Amino acid sequence: MFSIKLDEFTHTKSLDKVAELHEVLNEQRLSAKDTGVNYRVINHWDEKGIIRFTRATKDSNRKFSFIDFIWIKIVNELRSFGVKLPVIQKIATDIYQPLPMRTVFDNLSNNLDVLKDYEGSDKEGFINFLKSGEYKNADVDSLNFGFTYLHLLIAEAVTTRNSVSLIVFNDGEWFPYLRDSDYLYSDKLLYKKEFSSQVRVNITELIFQFILDDYLIEYCNGLHLFTPQEIKLLYYVKEGDYKKIMVLFKSKKNEPVEIVKSKTSQEAIMQVLREKEYREFIVTDKKGREFRIREEEPKAEEDKNSTERKTYKERKEILRAAQAKE
Repeated sequence: MFSIKLDEFTHTKSLDKVAELHEVLNEQRLSAKDTGVNYRVINHWDEKGIIRFTRATKDSNRKFSFIDFIWIKIVNELRSFGVKLPVIQKIATDIYQPLPMRTVFDNLSNNLDVLKDYEGSDKEGFINFLKSGEYKNADVDSLNFGFTYLHLLIAEAVTTRNSVSLIVFNDGEWFPYLRDSDYLYSDKLLYKKEFSSQVRVNITELIFQFILDDYLIEYCNGLHLFTPQEIKLLYYVKEGDYKKIMVLFKSKKNEPVEIVKSKTSQEAIMQVLREKEYREFIVTDKKGREFRIREEEPKAEEDKNSTERKTYKERKEILRAAQAKE
C-alpha cells in the first residue's frame, strides 16, 4: 500500500472518530444473508485469506460487523470488475494492518483541536491522557486496540461524507484516495492516478447505499451518520409517505430542486445529504400538507425531536404521532 502521511491525516478528523465509533463498527450482529453475498463465496474468500473475520467457535453461525459488511461489499465490487483474488488478498493484508498507535497519539496530542467535536465516552480523560504524554512511556504499539486502516477509512467516510475510495491499478498496486486531499500523496502517485488504468471502489457510496436497509438502519444511531432532522426526512422517504420534496440550498447560485416520489428519489435525497449543501427540505405528504425540515434544528425543538438515540421503530411511532397532530 502506498503510505499516507499520517501526520496530515489527523486534519481529516477521522482519527478521533475511530476511537469513538470502535464499538459500533466492530459489534457482530449481521448475518451472511444481510451481506447479499452467497455464504459459500464468503467461505471461499475466507479460505483464501481475503477476509479476516472471527467467530466464537467453529460450529457457531458466523456474524459480521459493520466493518466486515463494508469489506465484503468492497471485495464483491472488486470481483465484479475482474480484479484477481491474489490482488485482493494483498489489499486485505495491507488494509487490515493495525494503526501505529504511538504515531496516532503523537499526532492527536499535537492537534487537540480535532477533538473538539469528540463524542466518545470520557472525552476529558482522553484529552488529559494525550496532554500528559503518558502514552509515550507505554508500549502502545503492542496493545491490541483493533484499529486498522480500514477502520480509519470508514471513519473518514462517515465523519466527512466526502468521497473515500480504494483505487487499484492494472499492475496490482493500490491506495486509498480521499477527494480534495491531494496533499496527502506524492506527485508520482497523483500522476499515476491521473494517467494509469484503474478500478475504483467508493467506500462512502457503499455506506450510504445500504445504510437504510432494514438490517442496517440501527447503525444510523451509533454512527451519528445523520442529524435528528435528517433522520426525520429519511423516515418519510423510506416509508414513501410523501408526494414530492423541494430542496432549498445554502447558496443562492443553486436553484431549488424538486424531487418527485419515484424509484430513484431515495438515491437523489442521499446525494443531497452527502453533499451537505442544502438549507431546507419542504416535504409535501400524500394529503398535500407541507413539512419543513431544516439543516439545523431550532433550539426549542431539540427535546421534541431528539430521536437519534431511539430505535427505528420508536422513531416511526414518534414521527407518526407528530404528523397526526400537525
